Amino acid sequence: MNEGDLTALLREHASTHSVPGAAIGILHKGVATTAYFGVANTTTGEPVTAETRFSAGSLTKSMVATVIARLAEASQLSLDDPVARHVPELSGSDWATRATLRHLLANRSGLPLRADFEFGFDDRTDGDDGALERFAAEIAAAVPAGNFWSYTNVGWCLLGRAIETATDTPWERAMRRHLLDPAAMSETTFATDPTPIHRALGHEITPDGPVPIEPLFSRAYAPAGTSVVSTVKDLLRFAGPHLDDPSLAALRAVQAEVSIYGWLDCWCLGWAGFGWPGGQVWGWDGLVNGERSAVRIMPEHQAAVVLMTNGSTGRAMYRSLFAVLMQALFGISVPTLVLDVVPDAAGDLSRFAGVYAWPDQRVEVTAKERSLVIKDDQHETEAIPLDERTFLVDPADPDNPTVTFGEFDAAGRPRVLYLMLWGLPRLDA
Repeated sequence: MNEGDLTALLREHASTHSVPGAAIGILHKGVATTAYFGVANTTTGEPVTAETRFSAGSLTKSMVATVIARLAEASQLSLDDPVARHVPELSGSDWATRATLRHLLANRSGLPLRADFEFGFDDRTDGDDGALERFAAEIAAAVPAGNFWSYTNVGWCLLGRAIETATDTPWERAMRRHLLDPAAMSETTFATDPTPIHRALGHEITPDGPVPIEPLFSRAYAPAGTSVVSTVKDLLRFAGPHLDDPSLAALRAVQAEVSIYGWLDCWCLGWAGFGWPGGQVWGWDGLVNGERSAVRIMPEHQAAVVLMTNGSTGRAMYRSLFAVLMQALFGISVPTLVLDVVPDAAGDLSRFAGVYAWPDQRVEVTAKERSLVIKDDQHETEAIPLDERTFLVDPADPDNPTVTFGEFDAAGRPRVLYLMLWGLPRLDA
C-alpha cells in the first residue's frame, strides 16, 4: 500500500467517525509508510503533519515494560526481584515483598486498588522529581486487593519508580537513556520538558461537533500514560526492536488468559495478545482526554501498524480502519465488534448478583429475568447478555459498550466484575 492509498483510507475512516485529525504508520520489513489527515486543533485549524505529537497515553506502559526488560538484560534488576527491593517506600508492605516486578508487568501483583489511586490525577499535580516517590509512599499504607488480574495505573507508576531506583535517575531521564535515545525516538518527549511542545489537542466528539479538551498531565502518573507525547514515526521506531530483537520476545509471553471483549484476548508483559484469525498479533492502546491510539505488532510478518487520533471516537475508527488494513496487507482478520444481544447466553443470571467493590468504589449487581442491573453511587444501568460473561451496557459508547465478568468459581459464579479493564472483586466470593 503506497502513501496515496494510505492517505485515502485514513481520510475515509476519520471522516466516518468525525475524528478531527489522525496519523497512521506501517512498518513492513524495514520500510515505513505514513499518512496524515485533518487538524491537530479545531480551534486553530493547524494541520496534522509528520511533526505532530499525540499523547501516547497507556502506550507508555509498553515503553516502561521495554525499559524494564533492557535493565534486566543489563543486570540492573531482575523481573523476579520483589517489588519492595526496587520501590523502597513499600518495604513494609507484605504484598510488595511477595510480588515481583514480573507480577506488576503482568497486572497480577495484588497491589492496592482504589479509585483515588487509579484515577486521582487532579489530586496529584506536583511536577517535581519526587512525585513518584511520594505516590509510592501513599500506596504503602493501603490494603492490597488480592490475587486476580486487573488492569491498573498504579502498578505502572510503581514500575516507573523501580526504574528510578535501579538507574539512580529521574524516570524521564532513564527513559531517554534506555529507550528513546537508542531507538532514535528524537520526536518523543514529556509534558515536563521546559521546551514548548508542538502537539495535537484532544477532542470530545459530540452531536454538535468536536469539543477541544485540555491535555491530562500528572507527573505521579507519568509512567501510566499522562506525560509522553510522540509522533507516528517515533512509535514505529519503538515497535521496530520488538519485531527483531529476541531479548524483547519475552514480553510477549502470555501471563493471564483474560479476555475482555473489544480490548484483549490475553495479557502478556506490557503487551496484550489478540487471537485474530490469520496471524499472531500483539499490541496495546492509548486512551486519554479526547485522544486514542493503537500499536499492533506482527513479528512473523516483520510488521507493525500505528494509529494516533485526537478524537474520542478514535477506537471506533481504529476498528473499522484496521479491519480493512490488516486483511489487505497481512491476511489477518480483525473481528467485528458485535453488540447483538443474546438473552439466554449467560444462563442463570442470579449467579452474577452481588456486591463488587474497592475500598472507595462499590457496585451492586442484581438479577432480573433477562438482564442485570448494575448500580453504583451515581448510575443505574441495565446490562443485557452478549455471551456467557459479557453484557451490553451502552452500544453508543465507542470505548466501553460492555462490562465483563471473570474469575469464575466451580459453581459458575464470577469473582470479579470488569469495568472496562479494571477488576472489582466480589465481596461475598
